[in-house]
Amino acid sequence: MSRPQTAAHAAPTYTPPATRRTSRMAIWSLVLSILTLGGLGSLAGIWLGFAARRRITETGERGRGLAIAGIIVGVVTLVFAIAYWAYIAMHTGGAGGTGGGGGTGGGD
Repeated sequence: MSRPQTAAHAAPTYTPPATRRTSRMAIWSLVLSILTLGGLGSLAGIWLGFAARRRITETGERGRGLAIAGIIVGVVTLVFAIAYWAYIAMHTGGAGGTGGGGGTGGGD
């Protein structure tokens, strides 16, 4: 014989898995590295990338790949910015040797 059930079974409830959000610091790292801003954005992107990687390991957020991409792009754009500013410094400016004035030229 079967026993009558006295307690009603509750239906299983569905709870979605906790979604991990993407680190905003990692996103900004990549954005600033791409923008460069004459080298300052690259430096900020590199710094934010390292800080984001540290925070991601502590909090478990997503975005580790974005942080690494921000660091790599930041280094590449920083090298380009340094080369650009070096080129500008060599090809413009006052004492480039193309002008006259005050030299040790011949006498009168």
